[in-house]
Amino acid sequence: MSHRTLAVFQHHPAEGVGRIGLWAQHRNIKLVCFYAPDDLPKSLADYDGLMVLGGPMNVADNPLWMQAELTLIQQALVLPRPILAICLGAQLLATQLGGQVVEMPEPELGWQDIRFNDASVLTVPQWHYQAITLPTSIDIVASSPRCSVQMFRHQHAIGLQFHPEWDTKQIEQLTEVFADECPITIGPHTEQYHPPVEQFLFELLDAQFGVN
Repeated sequence: MSHRTLAVFQHHPAEGVGRIGLWAQHRNIKLVCFYAPDDLPKSLADYDGLMVLGGPMNVADNPLWMQAELTLIQQALVLPRPILAICLGAQLLATQLGGQVVEMPEPELGWQDIRFNDASVLTVPQWHYQAITLPTSIDIVASSPRCSVQMFRHQHAIGLQFHPEWDTKQIEQLTEVFADECPITIGPHTEQYHPPVEQFLFELLDAQFGVN
């Protein structure tokens, strides 16, 4: 059994770890959550990996707390520590790998299909108004019609533009906080989406953080 400890950067009270918490419980992984902007570690040296969650912020605003978080992401890249970054987190990671974050002509909202390089398709929750562009040296693993970078990988870092961590409980919380602004629906018509998303996420986490 693993006894790894992972740092988690959270940016909004309604955007927590979701089903990542279930994975950590099953794998005997300790998650130490830091709530940005008020609570960030001074160093990642004592952690076995880093997860950076999503949030409603815009990378272009670049406040001081975000600059501090970017420094820690860069530290994780150099140490090195395995990184999984989601939505806003993926956008922050992309800027540290030489990429950019650009406004989309139309946002990507609700349950949407993404396509992987092996032609497999996964229906995932999406809620973003910006997209990522990357240098050609970065491997793009998945895309969608509106967003060419849905998943990317570079050495020990992975970025996801979508939200596989959002289980039913997490989506209910988002709906409660954001009301009609939340584009993610739940109900009998969406139950079919959760098992394959969970399987994808758990397999990805196992591989990324070295869990056997």
